[in-house]
Amino acid sequence: MIRYNPNNWAHVLLGVFRSPVSKTLAIDVICVGLYSALVVWLERDIARIPRPFGLPVLSLLGIILGLLLVFRTNTAYDRWWEGRKLWGQLVNCSRALGRQLGAMLPADATEARQHYRELLGAFPACLAAHLRAIGPTADQQLNLDDALASESGLEGRARLAQELKTAPHAPNRILSRIAAALHSDINKGLLPAEARMSLISLLSEFDQVAGGCERIRRTPIPYSYSSYIRQFILLFGLAVPFAMAPEYGYGTIIASMFLFFSTMGLELLATEVEEPFGTDANDLPLDEISLRIAGDMEDLVVLPL
Repeated sequence: MIRYNPNNWAHVLLGVFRSPVSKTLAIDVICVGLYSALVVWLERDIARIPRPFGLPVLSLLGIILGLLLVFRTNTAYDRWWEGRKLWGQLVNCSRALGRQLGAMLPADATEARQHYRELLGAFPACLAAHLRAIGPTADQQLNLDDALASESGLEGRARLAQELKTAPHAPNRILSRIAAALHSDINKGLLPAEARMSLISLLSEFDQVAGGCERIRRTPIPYSYSSYIRQFILLFGLAVPFAMAPEYGYGTIIASMFLFFSTMGLELLATEVEEPFGTDANDLPLDEISLRIAGDMEDLVVLPL
């Protein structure tokens, strides 16, 4: 995720040349400019080209395209923001469960504290690797060794990674191990029996987070909808020079380039943020959040009050 100061206007404006959207569109915008120059040259110096429509029709098409792009960007940002809320919920429920375990476990229950810290600290990194390896646009293969290695000082990391590799759903395996450990410690007397319902209720929030993230990851924007908008933008960009050339001459070149940059740029921006669990520059900082949760578990679970 790109970090920036929204109050530093100069840095934000100069950063437009380094943004992923600008880099992607640079060659396309130049091609549109060359195409517009060809249309204007043919229109003014070679032969009068029949216009399919004029500026009034172009304005109406622009309004329709604008409405589609607004809906497209809003839908994409809703997916990004929902993903961020789910990972914020993961931070909260991890801290809540870790705090309860740290307060309830005996101070000398070092092995139990370390075990819970290991599992709770590994869950976010494991979930991030799982999300990046599923769905129709998987960014990478599931690599639990790298995911768990991001948590420095993880006890039994190699053993846990080896076990999770064989699991059909690694995050579920971690939650199952936490639930089994809770019931076992309650039966042993390490945890009070009356805390069973509250601790299991906190653990169920992890399932809600994982399920919500998988729903976003496995349900992309419908292909027909996304494809239609891109086709509309392309046809709109091709039609602009014909509508503007007779009246604006070679000024059409700059106008066409700007219109294409603004419309296709919004589409690319929506495409970039609609999958928030990847590794692109504007995706959510899942690795950073995972490290933060792992550090919280060290403080809340391992260190006794």
